[in-house]
Amino acid sequence: MHLSTLAPGLLPYKEKENLHIYTTPLKHTQKSEEPKKTKKMVGESVAASPLSRLMHAPNFNLSIVTVMGFSCTLDISWIKLHVANNLANHPRFSSTLVFGDKKRYKISWKETKVNVDEHVFKHDLDPELEPEHADAFLEEFTKTLAEKPFDLSKPLWEIHLLNMKTSSSNSSAVIKIHHSLGDGVSLISIVLACGRSISDPEALPVLPAASKRRPEKSTNGGFFRTIFSLFWRMVLIMYYTLIDSMELAATILFYKDSDTVIRQKDDVKVSPKRCVRRILSMEDVKLIKNAMESTVNDVIFGVTEAALTRYLQRRYEKLQSIESGGSNSTNTNFLPKRLRIRGAIPFNMRPSASVQDVHEVMRNERKFDPKLWGNMVGFILFPLRIHVQEDPLNYIRNAKALMNRKKLSYQSLIEYYFVNLLVYIFGTKLAMFVVSRFHRALTFEISSVMGPRDEISIFGYPVTYIAPTVAGVPMSMVIHFQSYADKLTVSLALDEKLFPDPQQLCEDFHSSLQLIKQAVLAKQTL
Repeated sequence: MHLSTLAPGLLPYKEKENLHIYTTPLKHTQKSEEPKKTKKMVGESVAASPLSRLMHAPNFNLSIVTVMGFSCTLDISWIKLHVANNLANHPRFSSTLVFGDKKRYKISWKETKVNVDEHVFKHDLDPELEPEHADAFLEEFTKTLAEKPFDLSKPLWEIHLLNMKTSSSNSSAVIKIHHSLGDGVSLISIVLACGRSISDPEALPVLPAASKRRPEKSTNGGFFRTIFSLFWRMVLIMYYTLIDSMELAATILFYKDSDTVIRQKDDVKVSPKRCVRRILSMEDVKLIKNAMESTVNDVIFGVTEAALTRYLQRRYEKLQSIESGGSNSTNTNFLPKRLRIRGAIPFNMRPSASVQDVHEVMRNERKFDPKLWGNMVGFILFPLRIHVQEDPLNYIRNAKALMNRKKLSYQSLIEYYFVNLLVYIFGTKLAMFVVSRFHRALTFEISSVMGPRDEISIFGYPVTYIAPTVAGVPMSMVIHFQSYADKLTVSLALDEKLFPDPQQLCEDFHSSLQLIKQAVLAKQTL
């Protein structure tokens, strides 16, 4: 049987050496017949959570925009068929918003019938477009789509199919989903529930186990030593929670980051952001993780600190060169002193539905559980040490020490319930003001989501990369890491006015990872 009879347009992509070439048919196991009848009643309403209400407040309209690359061309009829039988069956993806008290933004979800023609679109493009021009077009398309508001009369999601060859794929799908439908973990789960593993076409994609730090060697100190250790840990938790909560309050009130070339001014309207991405090696990240006895997140945050240090060093070197009239200087450190640059890390505080659970919900084989869906997210403050390190491994050591410290604090939980309390008592207007002040006091937001450990196909089409980002955040820079098989994609949403060279920052992430990897290899040979 020819491959195109299983998924129309499924043609091997041979142009790029770094992509796998699929020369055998991919068995498509998702049934195309009508799904089982649901017991849900169309028109049924469910109250939206406080954070979902907040995400629809004016000037704080958040959306998740995900670019997925494929190794073959996409057929819109095939995609629509399976979207109707899968994604459109999920309660959140088949509901519209109903506004009650508009002043307090009391809203609810109302079940409705989904017309996939209003959600899945194909854009006719020049098939002869050069890959570098296609990359630029994809950036501009993503930026324009991110700025476009949703039509609230229909469910809040869209899928755009672009059959053009880029530097990383043979075609692309840009998926825009309003953040009120769920957090990043929820939404990546529903995308994966539409897929199958390429190595085992009968199986759903499998997410890797959470990265855990190697346990420290323990000594048998007896009963009293154990009691003292538990007591001391409780003391540290209370102390760090108090300190971090005080910093959170100070940040909202007056404690702001340094004014740098990459931080947006407080009184300036949020500018359009250009979305760029770079695919890194997940194997390199794991190599560093194992050598430093750390976690994947420790490595990711360490690389971020190194990349921003390189980028700022270059920007301030150019500024000083212009100010000095181009005269030569013996100075090697161009960074301003005492820089305060912090980021906000969203922290998921609820158990997440598995890919299998989401798949069964979409097939109407399991009842939808709102407790495993939605937005239960708090933020922790992540300060960077912007300093040129002689030993690149210090970036990982700094991140590891900081994350160990943050794990002893419940500040993110306090922040979550504080925002929810503001919404319940005062409505979204005051809550939006507080959350906006918190974000505007910082420089960036950073997050990471684990993807499938093996390569997958979506509706029979092999995926080459997954690159999500968040639009609508009142900050000049949003950084997101997404793992997929042996790849780690870093997606950057950057203010165009503050980042005139966004691809250079992408290159700095790649260079920093390689620099740290070389330092690890050099250490192992000693």
